[in-house]
Amino acid sequence: MNFKSIFIAAVISLLTAAQQAAALEVDREVLPRTTLGGRVIATVDAVDLDSDPTHEDEINLEDSSVLMRFDKRMYQDGVAGAVIGFKTVEESLKFHQLFAFYWNQNINTEIGLTRVRNSIVEFPTIRDDDLLSYTHVGNASSNEEFDQLYGKHIAFDWFVDRKIQKVGIWTGTRGNEEGFDAPDGFDYYGAGYIYEQPEDFRYVKWIRHAGLVYDAQKVRVGGTDEWMGAWVAGIEFNLNMNPVNNWSMGLQAISNEGEGSVTAADISYTNPDAVSNQARAKYNSLVASLRYTGRPMLLTRWQVALTAAYKDYSDVNDATQMSIVPNVVYRLGQGVDLLAQYKYTDYGDGLGGGSDNTVQLGVSFSLEAMFNDNIGERDSIINLEHGYIK
Repeated sequence: MNFKSIFIAAVISLLTAAQQAAALEVDREVLPRTTLGGRVIATVDAVDLDSDPTHEDEINLEDSSVLMRFDKRMYQDGVAGAVIGFKTVEESLKFHQLFAFYWNQNINTEIGLTRVRNSIVEFPTIRDDDLLSYTHVGNASSNEEFDQLYGKHIAFDWFVDRKIQKVGIWTGTRGNEEGFDAPDGFDYYGAGYIYEQPEDFRYVKWIRHAGLVYDAQKVRVGGTDEWMGAWVAGIEFNLNMNPVNNWSMGLQAISNEGEGSVTAADISYTNPDAVSNQARAKYNSLVASLRYTGRPMLLTRWQVALTAAYKDYSDVNDATQMSIVPNVVYRLGQGVDLLAQYKYTDYGDGLGGGSDNTVQLGVSFSLEAMFNDNIGERDSIINLEHGYIK
């Protein structure tokens, strides 16, 4: 073989090797999986409120939302991405989900704006704020409804068995109302244990969901910062094992230690700072719900539920409140529900006395669409919103 032939063979070999190397190069601009979701809730509200006599009947669009999630599978293990979401809050649009995350079979971590982990059980009310003062540990530095539910945090969860049990820790900053004398920097932390069955096993396991959470927040009292804590315990369980005609129940209790200086005048609903003052007070609350879900041919079509709640402010005489909420949901089609709900609340004299009555009739439309799916998902993006039907 002469030199020319050797040269040509060497060139061909180098080109072939280069092509093989190029074929192994992964395009860095891989498109992420994209998930779009959201919900529109529209109700006609007829109200008679002793706690807010000026409140008029209205068309209520609160808690309508749009959600977007973008995620990619990582080189070694797990999935990372981000969630962007906004919802209607007091007739305006506001970001309520804006966080980055990473998860694999063992852990889940997230950082950014999302739900504060101050509740365990989702009760079958139309909106998550219908029984807000009973179901969530309040924000002692804000009277805004949004700040009772959402805040910035960094959270880490470990899936104990890679399936249905997890323990978590978190810390962050809750929203502080503008002009409010509130602590600076990180103002809350928490830890908890959660047990939750996947949706496929919701009707065939006795315990659907259970947990225990400790929530601590920093409050400003007399110009100094103090910490106060609350325990939250909850459970959802089936009363029968029939996935066609299912009966289930939910229970949750909150015990808040308070900061010790709250008076009757502070927590009366006539006080403009009643919401934050009630969050500072020592109290115990209990919520219970009974739910019937009709699922002919294993297709959810209707739900009838009754939820009762009770709250007692321990350091103030006759400072109790009680609510009863019956409601009906009828599913017209996938993600389209007719809604009807009545809410009655009675206040003890220590909270101002009187009662509130609210009747709501409306419709809800939910959607979820996924594009470029090559991952497989642990949770639906709609689970970021309040689940009124299960």
